[in-house]
Amino acid sequence: MTGSPTVDALVDEMALEAKVAQLGSVRIGAVLEDGAFSAERARELVPHGVGRVTRVGRESGLGPRDLAAAVADFQAFLRTETPHGIPAFVREESLCGYAGRRGATVPQAIGLASSWDPALVREVAGTVGEQLRAVGCRLTLSPVADLGVDPRWGRIEETFGEDPALAAAMTGSVVRGLADSGVDATLKHFVGHGRPAGGRNRARPTASLAAMRDADCVPFRAGVDAGAASVMAAYNTVDGVPCHANEALLTDLLRETWDFDGTVVSDGRGIEMLADDYGVTADRQTAGVRALSAGIDVEIPESECFGERLVAAVREGLVDESVVDRALRRHLRQKVRAGLFTADGPDPTTAADAFETDAVRSVTRRAARRSQVLLENDGLLPLSPDAAVAVVGPNADAPRNLLGNYSYAGAENADGGIDIVTPRAALAERVETVVHERGCGVRAGPDDDLDAAVSAARDADVVVACVGGQSGIHVERDSPGTAGEALDRAGLGLPGRQAALVERVAATGTPVVVVLVSGRPLAVPGVVERANATVAAWLPGQSGGAAIADVLLGADPGGRLPVSLPRSVGQLPIHYRQDAVSRGDYVFADGAPLFPFGHGESYADFRYGSLSVAPDSTATDGELTATVTVENTADRPGTEVVQLYARHRGGRRVTPERELVGFRRVDLDAGETATVTFTLPAAAFATAEKRRDAGLVVDPGAVTLGVGRSSADRQASASAELTGAPSHPRRRRPLADVTVERA
Repeated sequence: MTGSPTVDALVDEMALEAKVAQLGSVRIGAVLEDGAFSAERARELVPHGVGRVTRVGRESGLGPRDLAAAVADFQAFLRTETPHGIPAFVREESLCGYAGRRGATVPQAIGLASSWDPALVREVAGTVGEQLRAVGCRLTLSPVADLGVDPRWGRIEETFGEDPALAAAMTGSVVRGLADSGVDATLKHFVGHGRPAGGRNRARPTASLAAMRDADCVPFRAGVDAGAASVMAAYNTVDGVPCHANEALLTDLLRETWDFDGTVVSDGRGIEMLADDYGVTADRQTAGVRALSAGIDVEIPESECFGERLVAAVREGLVDESVVDRALRRHLRQKVRAGLFTADGPDPTTAADAFETDAVRSVTRRAARRSQVLLENDGLLPLSPDAAVAVVGPNADAPRNLLGNYSYAGAENADGGIDIVTPRAALAERVETVVHERGCGVRAGPDDDLDAAVSAARDADVVVACVGGQSGIHVERDSPGTAGEALDRAGLGLPGRQAALVERVAATGTPVVVVLVSGRPLAVPGVVERANATVAAWLPGQSGGAAIADVLLGADPGGRLPVSLPRSVGQLPIHYRQDAVSRGDYVFADGAPLFPFGHGESYADFRYGSLSVAPDSTATDGELTATVTVENTADRPGTEVVQLYARHRGGRRVTPERELVGFRRVDLDAGETATVTFTLPAAAFATAEKRRDAGLVVDPGAVTLGVGRSSADRQASASAELTGAPSHPRRRRPLADVTVERA
């Protein structure tokens, strides 16, 4: 087929088998032979065409040139040898970079959220999108818009943290950044995946849909508003109904209330779970019918419950063909909008040009540096390049451990074909004397040698202990991973003998810097107590070692926590967005987090002026303006993240004691002052009305605004009043618009 067709005309001329084929997927490995596209296999597997081609980078193992050639050949086959010549969406994961060989690995999402820099996140997503596009991927399964509420959950590293407003800003930035490169985003996992009961992957969320509409749903709505073309259903149930069969969620809320007109895709094997795990359907055919009827349009990674089973279901009268047509039109519209019918396939001769360039290395390093959070510093940092440094810990010289779970190396346990700089290597290039002793592994093992690390520490001026975890997606019990998909934990301490390693090197009297290389927020009060300085580097990606060295040697990272760090697992939930009566201490323990949401130190010092708010009252559909000055009082440049929190009193629903409603990351020279102005619409205070089919409401009441350095560090505050009758905004505005004027 040439040109861009009319969707309705195309649907009218398609046979049932061809229609259903567009709702299904095929894995790239099924149509490859000896690393190249096999038309013979394709004729057997997809004679009627196919909707999507999945796992192209991870499963093929091909470099950019060879993969682009295979994708181009497959698309040519679909155009010329299938009944209607419909090209497929080719997709790959990209949660921390394109998950294929030679794909740049950027900081995992929880690290990017720590940058509090939406413009940077958009730039990173655009860079990743260019690599996806180069190999023929016009769609990706990213970003994760779930809130990361429970740190026991292995996939919390994939999230933008616990706060709806911050996650909404980051989600929108990724969607726009991918679109800048011509790649469609897929928001996942709708909804509640990030607050599972017991921290167990796929478990039911610890909130109702009514409650999640004011929290977990907010980043998804922001992604939809930013133009996301696909949404992925979650594995879990919501109010007792599996998301893959939840019409109230996928149709009533997503489509009818939010006006989403893209495609809803299954998670891998998610439809099968309706029959195999949840038992809400008798068999997989019925599962496919129920999922399609509820609003699932496309099945991935293969056609197991759709495909032949769905064709038979239509012919047996189990589902009307019009329901198939509904999903088909959505998918075809997405293909038309993406330009698949008119765009050329990937060019193998230029595919590698988007990889391993100076520009890519620059953005990965800058993102890794600005994503780190200086949690505590007694003056030990920055280090002197003349110091004798002992670098210890399992993550000091382990390239694999710097990467997130859905990187190519992390997902496939294979060489990703990229250069990864470790902290040890980066420090050795820039510090006069560096001695390395691993000390122990992430998990305890026979090659642990704490004595060697202690000896190195005793002879050094300072110890840099790189501890934390290893990310992965392997569910076997003997997996080395400690976080990632299906790698949930009941405890949040450092695994293995790492805590003992820190304790013993600190006992030498040599000052210790602890660098936490982990996608999971850890509860490590004893480790922090023994350290002179602590840095959360998260999973910083391929340039992580160089970025860690940058920070330790004096570059102000500027990162702030997107999650609250607990003191112990018994405090959970510890997220800051709780109501006023849900706080308090325990009999034998402090109830406050070890470090609160929004926390982060700087190498500079900052002074806040008073907060002014105008007007002192506005209608429930009006807006407020809050202004504060921030001065860098140090003799060096520094980075401050100015955070605006609010509490609304007098509404019909209990709301959190404080909520983030605005922020701006500001880099200030020594002695420089900035005036930060937040323009805050009353729609920021909207809550979802109780009825499922109802919209949003802003109630009159008192508003207290506080500006400061974290959710627990208010530097100035002021009050205002929302007046008049309740208003009903079409959309919630979770964040203020912010402007900065420099003196």
